[in-house]
Amino acid sequence: MKTQYFFSSFVLLLICSLSFAQIPEIPKSYQAKLEQHQTEMKTHPKAAQKKLLALIEETERKQLHLVTIRAYEVIANHYSTKGEGKNAIEYAQKAAQLSEKYGYRADAAGMRGLIGNEYILLEMDDLAKENIQKGIEMVKNPGNDTDRIYLGNLYAYLTMLKEKSKDSTSLRLAYARKSLSSYLQIGKKTEREQFSMIGYGNIGIGYKKAGKQDSAIWAFDKLLSINQGKNAYMDGNAFMNKGAIFLETKQTDSAEIYLKRAEKIFKLNHFLNEEKELYQNFIQLYEQTNNKEKLREYRTNLLELENQQQKSQLNTAVELIKTENSQKKSITSNFYKIAIGFGTLIIALLIIVGWQRKKRLSEKAAFEVYRKNRNSEEQHTAENKNTENIQITGNNEEEPKNENLSEDVEMRLLKGLEKFEKEHRYNEKGIAVREITSQLNTNATYLSIVIKKHKADNFSSYINTLRINYIVEKIENVPEYRKYKVSYLAEETGFSSAYAFSKVFKDITGVSPSSYISLLGKEE
Repeated sequence: MKTQYFFSSFVLLLICSLSFAQIPEIPKSYQAKLEQHQTEMKTHPKAAQKKLLALIEETERKQLHLVTIRAYEVIANHYSTKGEGKNAIEYAQKAAQLSEKYGYRADAAGMRGLIGNEYILLEMDDLAKENIQKGIEMVKNPGNDTDRIYLGNLYAYLTMLKEKSKDSTSLRLAYARKSLSSYLQIGKKTEREQFSMIGYGNIGIGYKKAGKQDSAIWAFDKLLSINQGKNAYMDGNAFMNKGAIFLETKQTDSAEIYLKRAEKIFKLNHFLNEEKELYQNFIQLYEQTNNKEKLREYRTNLLELENQQQKSQLNTAVELIKTENSQKKSITSNFYKIAIGFGTLIIALLIIVGWQRKKRLSEKAAFEVYRKNRNSEEQHTAENKNTENIQITGNNEEEPKNENLSEDVEMRLLKGLEKFEKEHRYNEKGIAVREITSQLNTNATYLSIVIKKHKADNFSSYINTLRINYIVEKIENVPEYRKYKVSYLAEETGFSSAYAFSKVFKDITGVSPSSYISLLGKEE
């Protein structure tokens, strides 16, 4: 089981907590408005966004550039925590461009990091890396603690990229080291410790993936010594990773001790997403020790957990509604509103992180199922392939009176489709039913009957499946195709856009093109 760089998920949370920490050029009245609207975004987002957009318009006229930038940042951060990547990127880009134009390097770096993280979630790693590198360029010579924090965060984001090179593990470890190095230079002790825990966590996972178990244990022990039990999430994950390392090295007694410590923390704090990974470790442990009773217990726990997660999310939604109603009835202090918002942000981030982990596991399962089914279909096709060459002649077009076809007509249409497939004509952009019916000298009704009976549910599904199977074969057998951009793959298979191609690819294979290539590389 491959642990992700989950410690990086705290980066966004900590960025948000620093949003208004240092604002030297903003008048107090505008700072108060920004803080008020940021708080309102948690409970009344539409109204708050309307106020922020009005504030942006006002401050643009008055050339209060930093206020404008920060207003865009509030909106971008809100959409990011809500999982609305497109809107988050739109507003973060506006903030980044203004920051770069007027020389606010730290703000530009922070927004480039946010954009990069959103592209990572969208599995658009090239754009993610481009934005993160731009952010690094902004603060590569940090002049203060804010710069050092953002630089460390940006390198932490890089650890989350799916590097395609053979030395990807070493590269991620190098990013984790740079991130930690930047955090360790933070002057203020509280912030240095808070961020260095992220750094040591990522370093530990990097060493773990590189097979350097002793170094990984050292990194997790450093995290634990700094944390001293203050952050349950950090402690729990450090214990779980130490247990997983001992599991890999067949030290089952030590593995059980640390996994049990993690379990106690996760259950006490209701970290359901982390419990899921923990249960997978327990299952592996009890498979190794042949403890059938415990194995059955944790397999049952794992099956029940998804239902628990759904209930937890529902309860969270109910509580948020109650909070909103309560706020309508009484005026609460700004401090209380901020506390509610911050708690909501933590919940949202935990849900996002759990969703990402669940998504990766489901993608792997979908990838394996698709490849197994595809191999079975290819074998079946090869065993039952009819090599008889039937000539397509220019007979009069059949006018169907009903849906009953003669065997001769059905066979002729199948042979025509076989030729169509061999010539890869399905990759022609804009291919339509009328073109094939004209070529086969038939009509749309008869063609649809044959396609539905022998090929797919409908013409569109038939064409899309042929196209995706074609490009999958290229990706698997021609290594150069793994380096091509999605737009090139879309163009070759006749899709109107990279978006359309990616959507159909995922519908058919269960994973995105980039994930398929990544999983294929890991399998090989």
